[in-house]
Amino acid sequence: MKRSTYLPLLLAAALLPGLYLASRAVLHSRKRSETYEVAYVPQGRFLRPLSRGLRLTIANFYWLLAVQYIGDQTLRRGSCPDLYPLADLITDLDPDHGYAYQTAGIVLSAAGRLDDSERILRKGIERGPGWWTYPYYIAFNHFFYLGDYAGAAEWADRAARTKGASPHISQLAIALRVKSGDPDDAVRLLAGLREEARDESTRDALDEQYRLAVLQRDFVHIDRAIEEYRTRHGRPPGSVRELVRDGELPAIPVEPYGGAYTVGADGKSHSTVRDFHFKPPEPGRLQPQPSPAASPAPSPKP
Repeated sequence: MKRSTYLPLLLAAALLPGLYLASRAVLHSRKRSETYEVAYVPQGRFLRPLSRGLRLTIANFYWLLAVQYIGDQTLRRGSCPDLYPLADLITDLDPDHGYAYQTAGIVLSAAGRLDDSERILRKGIERGPGWWTYPYYIAFNHFFYLGDYAGAAEWADRAARTKGASPHISQLAIALRVKSGDPDDAVRLLAGLREEARDESTRDALDEQYRLAVLQRDFVHIDRAIEEYRTRHGRPPGSVRELVRDGELPAIPVEPYGGAYTVGADGKSHSTVRDFHFKPPEPGRLQPQPSPAASPAPSPKP
């Protein structure tokens, strides 16, 4: 038998007893503490010399451990301290294991481990199958947990441009761009996506979102002009045309749905056809979230 043939077998024979003992330790630990703890996670670089088939076998073994570990941690509302090492090992041995990146990324963020969540999702972008869901979930983390609209918008843009992404993902980018104070980028983003669209249904969906982005952009520009007018005159303008006459707006924007822009009794811009505004972020909602396993901070003394 050639050396190239029996070397992987020798490595496998040396490795499998360790895996067996590790699994026995995990099961023993589970019986002892009634929690599912992973006793040992080897480093992927030491296993890379193995044959591809053996690497996949080990990756599947640890994936089963990871699934059970996630279930136990979810029931106990734990912080999943061993999940990133598990996912990192699995994806080192099997870089095409798309669900390992995705599942770990979602669970880690829910457990408050945002840095680990982003690390494994970025690894999926760089080395994995390249699913659009990876940048999408990073965008969600920045948006929901950190309140970082600008950063979230960048990742949503990347998700929208990834092969296979739903065109509706770009609507998230619109909302984030508007809320981060950069609505013009949303319009530019969708203009580029429309040019890249290859099928009619995608182009139609992007056309609707492009009109919506233009509407939100115009609302932002008009509202800024209204505030400038109010600062100078001590009252809101009676119409958009008055903003143009006063020099606050260069021209009356063309309402993308065929209607007209007005200044309402609330002193804000409105549309006569599609009067839909993205809601501003709720104060205090989008703050960094502590790990569910962390102890609550003591209340400040009066």
